[in-house]
Amino acid sequence: MAKVFLDAGHGGKDPGALGNGLQEKDIALSVTLKVGNILANHGVTVGYSRTTDIFLELADRATRANNFGANVFVSVHCNAFSDTSAKGVETYSYPGSTTGANLSKSIQNNIIASGAYTVNRGTKTADFAVLRLTNMPAALVELAFITNAQDAAILISRQNDLAVAVSKGILNYLGIPYQGGGSTIYRVQVGAFSVKANADNLANELRGKGYSPIVVTVGGLYKVQVGAFSIRSNAEALANELKAKGYDAMIVTA
Repeated sequence: MAKVFLDAGHGGKDPGALGNGLQEKDIALSVTLKVGNILANHGVTVGYSRTTDIFLELADRATRANNFGANVFVSVHCNAFSDTSAKGVETYSYPGSTTGANLSKSIQNNIIASGAYTVNRGTKTADFAVLRLTNMPAALVELAFITNAQDAAILISRQNDLAVAVSKGILNYLGIPYQGGGSTIYRVQVGAFSVKANADNLANELRGKGYSPIVVTVGGLYKVQVGAFSIRSNAEALANELKAKGYDAMIVTA
């Protein structure tokens, strides 16, 4: 059985790139969880560097992938640049890695073919730590420029399409036919605030009680969410648990 290790870039104290009210770490995690769910629905065993908003060193991400014994490693990121007109999707592999290049090309081609994103910056190579330190074919995809308004809109509204495209690229590389489905993720939302400090306070309170919340920015509001589930009943159980503790919990899809 194929084993794929997915790495959601950044996390915790490291927000990654910032732009248009978005944080790279939130986009990366959301898309990564969707990709994992799709792959699992195709019989792939999936491992993750993180499934919540936590910080990990780059070497730790590679070590976890190597210990997992993955056949494929894919890291998900968003791009950024000081010139906000910069836009497009690009996928990296480690210099000299033929298998990594084939994996990155499969992912890049499927994103462009999907129509989810058509500004093609191509495949490239780079000495990124997670590509250098992993023992298996590895790729790092920069989904879009968070600093570009049009790209940011895609990162918000077309996460399912991007996740399907990345999944197709991985499955194609593994020789597994894409069968559809699996992109809906259920989260439990416990608050939405116009002031970020209020959202951060609630998130810190939840962390103090053993939860792993994230704060996402949607439509100008800072939303506090806990958990990410492919099965709705699991999200419902968490929502009921939080309601019993006095929180105004509701289920949202991502």
